[in-house]
This record gives sequence, structure tokens and C-alpha cells, in this order.
Amino acid sequence: MTKLRSLKATGFRGARFELPLEFTKKHRSLAIYGKNAAGKSTITDALEWFIRDRIEHLWKEDCKLDALRHVKCEDDDASVVEVVFDGADQNGSKSLSAALKTSTAYGDPDVATLLEDLKGDRIILRHADIVGFLDETKGRKREAIARIIGFDEIIQFRSVIQQSRNALQKDGSYTGAKQQSENLQSAMIESVGQVVPDRAAFFEIAKGLVDPFDISTEIVDKTSYKTAVDELRGLGNNAEKIKAAQRLKLLEQLCNDLQTDLEQVTDKLKVFSEDYNALANERENVNKLRLSEFLVKGKTVIDDEAFTKDECPFCLSDYKLEDLQVEVAQRITALGELQDKLDECDEWKDDLLSAITDAGTKANTVVSDYSDLAEFEALVNRAKTTYQSLRDGYKTVKAAFETLTVFEPPEGFVDAIADLSDKCEASATVAQEAAKKLELTEIEKRIAEVLTTLQTVGSQVKSYETCQRTIAVFEAQILTLSTIFDEFVKVQNEALQTVLDIISADVGKFYQKLHPKESVDNVHLSMVGEEGVEFEYSFHGQATQPPRKYLSESHLNSLGVVLFLANARIFNKQARFLVLDDIVTSFDINHRRRLLRLLKEEFADWQILILTHENVWFDLIKREMAPSGWLFHEVSADNENGILLEKSPATLRALIDQKKGKEDVTNDLRKLLEAILKDVCYALEVKVAFRFNEVNEKRMPEELLSQLRSTLKEKSPDLAKDAVFAELAGSTLIANLDSHDNPENIVGGDIDVLLEDIDKLVNLFVCQGCNHIARASAPVAGVWVKTEFWAILQKP
Repeated sequence: MTKLRSLKATGFRGARFELPLEFTKKHRSLAIYGKNAAGKSTITDALEWFIRDRIEHLWKEDCKLDALRHVKCEDDDASVVEVVFDGADQNGSKSLSAALKTSTAYGDPDVATLLEDLKGDRIILRHADIVGFLDETKGRKREAIARIIGFDEIIQFRSVIQQSRNALQKDGSYTGAKQQSENLQSAMIESVGQVVPDRAAFFEIAKGLVDPFDISTEIVDKTSYKTAVDELRGLGNNAEKIKAAQRLKLLEQLCNDLQTDLEQVTDKLKVFSEDYNALANERENVNKLRLSEFLVKGKTVIDDEAFTKDECPFCLSDYKLEDLQVEVAQRITALGELQDKLDECDEWKDDLLSAITDAGTKANTVVSDYSDLAEFEALVNRAKTTYQSLRDGYKTVKAAFETLTVFEPPEGFVDAIADLSDKCEASATVAQEAAKKLELTEIEKRIAEVLTTLQTVGSQVKSYETCQRTIAVFEAQILTLSTIFDEFVKVQNEALQTVLDIISADVGKFYQKLHPKESVDNVHLSMVGEEGVEFEYSFHGQATQPPRKYLSESHLNSLGVVLFLANARIFNKQARFLVLDDIVTSFDINHRRRLLRLLKEEFADWQILILTHENVWFDLIKREMAPSGWLFHEVSADNENGILLEKSPATLRALIDQKKGKEDVTNDLRKLLEAILKDVCYALEVKVAFRFNEVNEKRMPEELLSQLRSTLKEKSPDLAKDAVFAELAGSTLIANLDSHDNPENIVGGDIDVLLEDIDKLVNLFVCQGCNHIARASAPVAGVWVKTEFWAILQKP
């Protein structure tokens, strides 16, 4: 795992001149303080640009490379960021010229590989990013977690399965067969009052229809059915007349059905032609639909930061990457709308082809079954020519759609359909009249009707079975893909939940460390449905979600911070360092202290860089983290020099030593004495007068010293007589009651005298062996508390 040795920025963002940051050979953790606009975030930005080739919050705001150079850089000056990682030759530099051209140099070729690994690690957390994940949709949370744990390819594979299944469900052959099945079902119900699903059911229907005629043959199969039909015809006085009447009835019905189908062709042709031709006139744009997949993949490359230079990643010509990103997104959106229109036209096309097929089948039946009837010669001839026109029309529709060209019906297509429709109407009337002229008896009419019904339903069943076979083939494939998809999602979600449980273990533990004994606990991430991930938690013992339902802004920030820390600890491949940039704005003092202790306990072997604009937080970091070897710096900035970086003493004593002889240290001495007296008084349970609110925290040294001495006179009289109390009481820090607000400067040798007196005071109450303060429950030289004395000296 990788840590930082040094970071240096020159001419970059707020750093006009060289801004060096040393983490030392021990890869120490660091805290940096700077007022707002002092430029401390330049350090974070420099590291992010070096590792990721971009700075996320700038790239979102359309600033990009032109925002990286210091405004006073000369044309021949390059903006440079240099980083040294731990390890031999694990260093590199990245430069940005005045022409905004980026160049890199590495101490070892392996550094490039290292940086690729670091790009996927969780390294930098800014305040603005803390609750970003919490506010995402459940689906986007799942996608984000999938990216973190490397599930991207698995998610893509699942999408391929889903897309294949959807394509089968929309296939024209499948949808056409389903539509035709529904039409046949309606026709069966109209004929015999029920759906007849197969030949076995048809034989049962046929048996029921012929039973009233009391024939000897029982219908059980195809052979007995044919025998029963022949026997039924023989019941009349003239079997030939019955057969003729049956044919005429079937022809009448066929003409009516064909006329209806031809009307459907005409109506659907109009709808398809209008919608599709409007789209085909945009052929150039429609052809660009083939670019959709290419553009989507290109957008993924840009969004995933796989390519960050201001060049087109496809042709490498100069192009602002953010402009390209916006343009590609707009084109994908426009193509998506165009694709929706094309999909709609595809459905209209399938409907039209299905109608043409139905009409063509019936027209061919007219030709094949009724060519011997002289009185219907005109109908048969027109059916023959229209059948060919329908075939030509079918081919023309398919060819036009496949080539995205404007559809023009074949010559004579519309007229042929209209003429055949007219002849069907006339022929149905002729057939009806011809049947009447046969002068059938009542029994013969009944027989003819039954035979017509049997032939009609028999034909419908045959077509229905064909459709069902087509549907079965498609649904078997759809079911297979659905089963694969469902099982895949199940396995995927189980695997994802396992990962979420691992993350949740740390998230829950870290959150409890920040918010112990509060009304929120059992914080964890869970799968929600098939497509989502959400935080769940117990609020006053009741399981609930999402986080914003009940959690305060402070709790939400805590949740965002611990999620970042958990992900970093579990999933970082290379980075063993973290940058926390102004992340505690909504934290109160207790939660800030708990955060620091969480870092000490759980990330003791990590390198951490904390940046803040809050002086109180910075001083708290010093007090808590200095014993762990942290380093401290302060940044300032001016118009001419840009950012200036100075070491910040870890303790007040060190600060006094650094400033002594150069600056006034009166207030620093007072702070040091007050801090020591407060901790000693707290440890010994010294009683002082009650004060309201913050006044209680602003005790004067003379009051604390006086009350401490009073307590000692009661508990340890000999100790109370120590000369140091009188010496301190007579010092400038104590003697002037108004000195806290209007201090008299302490100079020269007085500083050393006061420091000696403070050391004497410390020696009275702190064990020199363990640096622990005496507790009230034990003799002064006996049992000691566990607070380290040198941490006490850091208190502001």
C-alpha cells in the first residue's frame, strides 16, 4: 500500500511560487489550517490533478485546465505538481503549459501503473461530497457500489441478457402470432361460444354439433370426423345440394372476412406511411442511430475519467473535453428520442405486415377453393392479381424499413385492394342469394350450417395451432432468458449484499463511535428490490429508511464520512493515505473529538491529511493527534506571492519557544497557564463558583490558582505551601486583574522566569515517569489518570 513522502506545487492554482509539503520519511500525517480563501485547497487540488488528471469540483463547473494555472504565471512558465510516494523512484511530475498542454515524467515506469490503481481508490473527501451518495436514487447507489467493488462488467452482462429478452418479446413474428391468436380466439367464440385450443378439443366440439342428428359415427379422431361429416351430408335428400350450400356459405363468410382484412390493410397502410415516411425523410439523422452504441461507450469513457485530455478520445483532435461531454450527451438524448419514434414505426410496420399476410392468405384461398365457380370468376381473377400485389407490398414495406427509405406502395397496390374489397362485398351477396336458390329443406339447412361451422372452426384451429407453436418457440427462449436473468440477479444481489454486509460492519461500527448511546443505531446498507441499494437504520428502535427521513444534517454528514472511511479501508487497492478537506463544518466539538479518536483507533497505520479553516478544530487536532506524531502547518496568501506555508507548532510551549524574542508571547503564556490550571483543577475536582454558559470556560488564572490553593490547604496542606503558588500569584499574568483583556506585555527574562514557574507547577501534579496528572480520589503521589501531560500542553 502506498503513502506520500512529499508534494510540491509551483504555479498551480493559488501557489504562484514553490509550495512544498513534506511528510518526512516516516510518511507522517498532517493537519493544515488556513483561513477561507487562503488557498489550502490548492494542496488537495494538486494531488487530485496529479492522480486523476482532473479536479472533479472544477470540471463540474466548466473551469477545467484554464483554472489550474496561477493567474500571474508567465507565458513561458509551466504549472507543475510533483509527488513523491514511498518506495524507490516512486515519484513523478505533471506540467501544464501556457497553451494548456499536459506533460508527465515519472521516476520509474511503474509509477504510471500506480496512478491507474490510485484513480479507482477513495482518497479525497470534501465537504461538498459528503452527502452526495446519500442523496442518490437507490438504483444509482447500486451502480456506485458496483463500481467501487468492480462489478461493472457483471452489471453490463446482466443488461445484455435483459436486452436480448426484450428483443425477443418485441419480435414481429412473436407479436404477430400473439395478435393472430387473439383474433382467432375471438372468431372461435363467435362461431361456437368458446376457444378451441387444439384438434382434440375440436373433435369434442364437432361431436356436440352432430349429436342432435343421431348419426351412428362417434367422433374421436381425424378418421371418425371425416366419416361423420360424410354421414351427416347423407341425411339430406340431396348431398350435393348440401355440399353446394356449404361452399356458398363458406364463400360468403370468406368474402366478408377478406373485406375486413383489406380494410385493415388500408387503415394500417395509412398510419404506417404517414409516421414512417416522416421519419424516413430524416434518413440522415436516422442513420446516425447506428452511432448510438458508439456514443454511449464514448460517453462512458469520458464519464469514467478513462480519458481526461482536452482532445477527442476518438480522433485525438483538440476539443474541450467538457464541451465534448455535453455534446455527446445531447446527441445521445436526441438519438434516444429518434429511436423511440423508429421503434413505434417498427410496431406499425409489424401490424401492417400481419394484416397483409392475413389478407393474402384469404385471397389465395378464394383462388384455390373457388376457381371452379363460373359466377365468381371476376372475384377469383381479382383475388389472384391482388394476392400478387399484396406479396409485392409486403416486400416493399420490409425493404423500405430495412433501408430507411421513403415507402411508396407498388403501382396499382391501393387500387387492387379497393377493387377486391368491392368485389368481396358484391360476391358475398351473390353467394347468399345463390344458396337460397338451392331450396334446401330445413334439415338440409341445419346440416349445411353445421358443416360450415365445422369447416370454419377446423380451419381456425389449424391456424391457431400454428400460431401457438410459433409463440411456444419464442416463449421458451424468453423464459430461458428470464430464468437466467432472475437467477443471475439473485446471485448478483446475494454477492452484492455480502459486500454490503462487509461495508456495513465498518459503517455501523464507525457510526456508533461517532454517535454512541444515541437514538440512531444498527446503520447498514441493504438491497432494496432488484435494482436498489439504500441505507437502513433503527430510529428509537424502529427500522427505517432513507437517511434523510429522520437524521439531522450532522448525522447525515457523519454517515457520509464513515461510508467514505469504510470504503477506503476495505476497497482501496493502493492508497494508504486519505485527504479530508473541511469535512466537519456541521460537527459539534464532541463529535469532532470522537472523529479524531476514530481515526487514531481504526486508521492508526494510515497517512491522513486534514485541511480546515476553523482554528478551534485545528487546535483540537493538535491536542489529540500530536502525541501520534502528526505534523502541523498553516497557510496564508497574499496577492504577490500566492500561498505561503509555515510549520505550526504542535504545542503552546513549542509555539512560545518559536515566537520568543520575535513576537509578543504574553497571551500564549496566559493560555498555557490557563490550560494547565484547568486540567489540574478538573483532575483534583477543585470547586469554583458557578458561571453561566461560556463564561464558565473563561476562568481567569488568578481564580483557578486561588481555588486550587484552597483545595490543597484542605487536602494537602504541605503542598499548598509550595513557593510556586506565591511566585505565580505575584507574576504579571496574575497580578493585573484586567490582564486577560488588556495584557501587559511580558518581555525578556520574565518569559523564562514564568516558564520555569509553570514547569514547577506541573512538576507538583504530574508524575515524571508517566506524565499523568494526579486524581482527586488518590494521594497526589499515588494513582494517576491516563491523560498524557504533553497532550494537555496542546490545549489552546
